[in-house]
Amino acid sequence: MAASHRFYADLAPWWPLISPVGDYAGDAAEYLRVLADVAPTAKTLLEPGSGGGHNAFYMKARYQLTLTDLSEPMLALSRRLNPECEHLAGDMRTLALDRAFDIVFVHDAIDYMATECDLADAVATAARHCA
Repeated sequence: MAASHRFYADLAPWWPLISPVGDYAGDAAEYLRVLADVAPTAKTLLEPGSGGGHNAFYMKARYQLTLTDLSEPMLALSRRLNPECEHLAGDMRTLALDRAFDIVFVHDAIDYMATECDLADAVATAARHCA
């Protein structure tokens, strides 16, 4: 992993101090409200690029979550915070789970799509996983 991404590798244990789970409460409430409006019967949710699982902490009460990320150390944080969720290592550009979800929720990890091709691949992955 590149030096610019050390935060998601050897420095990952610091994530909860830098970005506490409580900081996500307001935004997560709004995401849940919008998702309930557009998909009121949804039960399953895939979150590519889930990181340390802070959004999932609030969403898991409403949905059955599958969380994916490139960073094993970030997934380890999420596993501790969200043990009831499924966690899988994977790249949002190439993920192929061979199943569909009621919702695919892509949060700020989309910012790492540095090229139009990367972005198109991530959007195609999300579409491929939508029920």
